[in-house]
Amino acid sequence: MVRRWQVVLVLAAIVIAVAGSAIALKKGSADDAAKKRERPPLEFAQRDVISLQPKRLSVELAVPGSVQAVSQATVRAKLSAEIKRVFVREGDRVAAGQPIAEFDTAQLRAQMAERKAMLESARAQLAMADRTRQANAQLVKQNFISQNAFDTADSAHQVQLAAAATAKAQLDITQLSLTDAVVRAPITGTISKRHVQPGEKVGFDAPLIAIVDLTQLEVQAQVPISDVTRIRKGMAAHVSIEGIDGRRFEGTVERINPSAETGTRTINIYVSLANEESLLRAGMFARVLLTTSPEVDVSALPLSALRAEGGQMFVWVVADGKLARRAVVIGKRDERAQLVEVTSGLAPGEVVLATKFDNLKDGLAAKVISLASDSKIADKNRQTPATN
Repeated sequence: MVRRWQVVLVLAAIVIAVAGSAIALKKGSADDAAKKRERPPLEFAQRDVISLQPKRLSVELAVPGSVQAVSQATVRAKLSAEIKRVFVREGDRVAAGQPIAEFDTAQLRAQMAERKAMLESARAQLAMADRTRQANAQLVKQNFISQNAFDTADSAHQVQLAAAATAKAQLDITQLSLTDAVVRAPITGTISKRHVQPGEKVGFDAPLIAIVDLTQLEVQAQVPISDVTRIRKGMAAHVSIEGIDGRRFEGTVERINPSAETGTRTINIYVSLANEESLLRAGMFARVLLTTSPEVDVSALPLSALRAEGGQMFVWVVADGKLARRAVVIGKRDERAQLVEVTSGLAPGEVVLATKFDNLKDGLAAKVISLASDSKIADKNRQTPATN
């Protein structure tokens, strides 16, 4: 009987302990909730927010491209021989017609002498055949020889005439090869690549020297098929070059390719580009900015206010003392002004965070402080505005 009462007392003590723990946990949760409710709101400076306002946008299209020379040439070998001398190196300026390389001509000179002798021999035999023909012509008139004998002499004369013409043609070919042994620049420009060295034997049509004219350049840019209908020949273009910061070059759309590039669904356009200060080089990466329509009045925000996640654009809005994540639909973009049209998702006058902040969560308490407090709190909020 005593043991039974002891068990009952132990069980009662356990129940009282568990109940006390539950009450303590509940009180602790209530205290935490109270503390959470009492957490101060995030404070944003006036310069950190903006509202949706009417703006004048220039509808612009930015496309990538590369700089290339309008006039360029790769000089190729017109004969198979050994390179004797190369007069230029990469970066040298050359004028049209200037010698840039020379082949060894020893074999050609020997061939030239041989073919000159062959031509002289053919001409001598032609002269002999001509005298024989003329004599036979007189004899056939006097009936001293038959017509058949004259025809034989006439045919021999024709054969020697053709032989002399062949020898002359072979001599001319050798003379042309001797002329081609001196390689000349076809255009005025700058040497961009030297493919051969002295002493190297090259075959016919082998590349020797590459020349580019940097006075007139163009940008080959790739435009999506969906946007190419907005581009017209003669349209003005602004070109920025990678590596030349803070400088824009003015150009004009000169040509539009009539067909799309295979596998890319883009169409090449060509923008002329003057190189008056010789700053540009062929092969540089470029970004072409085209104004495809005049300025229009739209409701717009800075590009810095937009965020993207999972293919959806959104902004952070301060409304009713809380942060709210708001999905938006955008339209036209003005790359130069760094503005974008917002077609839906926001109402005019709503307060939007204009710059990027970390650790933001939907529903956090937030407010915009007055100008007088900007200098004290802006830096602190910019670093950790939602730190627990």
